[in-house]
Amino acid sequence: MDVAPGVGGPSAAPPREAVLQIDPLPDSSGLGAIGEISMNTRTVWQQALQQLVERGTDVHHVDLSRVRFVDVAGVTDLAVTAQRLPEGQRIVLHRPPAQLPRILELFWPGLTVIEVAA
Repeated sequence: MDVAPGVGGPSAAPPREAVLQIDPLPDSSGLGAIGEISMNTRTVWQQALQQLVERGTDVHHVDLSRVRFVDVAGVTDLAVTAQRLPEGQRIVLHRPPAQLPRILELFWPGLTVIEVAA
């Protein structure tokens, strides 16, 4: 079987495994995420969002400054979580990847319970 150089074959690098690490924020009610939010890490992301809103605070902080990628399903999980918040609660995203605010604006324009902080 012929394989083009760099496509499959013995010299191809193994696929990188997606990893998502979630840690509590030390100085606020919230969480920090490191890695990527994708199909392979979706369960971890959904569980983290669920635990975040169970804390019952008015403002839920999410530091995404060390997230390198978020897929549409991950943004959907965030938007659905925000839509289910009790009245008066909100989520503040800190330094999310550039595509996240764009996806929010495209699919959920006017979703005011999510704020994006630079």
